[in-house]
Amino acid sequence: MWNDQHQVVMGTSGSRGAPSGRAIWQWSGEQWDLKLIQSENNGVAGDPPSLPGRFKGQLRATPCVETLAT
Repeated sequence: MWNDQHQVVMGTSGSRGAPSGRAIWQWSGEQWDLKLIQSENNGVAGDPPSLPGRFKGQLRATPCVETLAT
């Protein structure tokens, strides 16, 4: 959902938190394009959603994944 400042507002669903942040993907009509990363603890975007979008412009959030310390 977008608020008045066009920031992504995430809801909660039980214990499905994203401890390393979240990646926001937008369906172009052909593929998922990464639009925004809200990273915490050096998280990076994981894979895009596995299923195609239902309509052009659809947004999906996925958890970021932690990076390995080097």
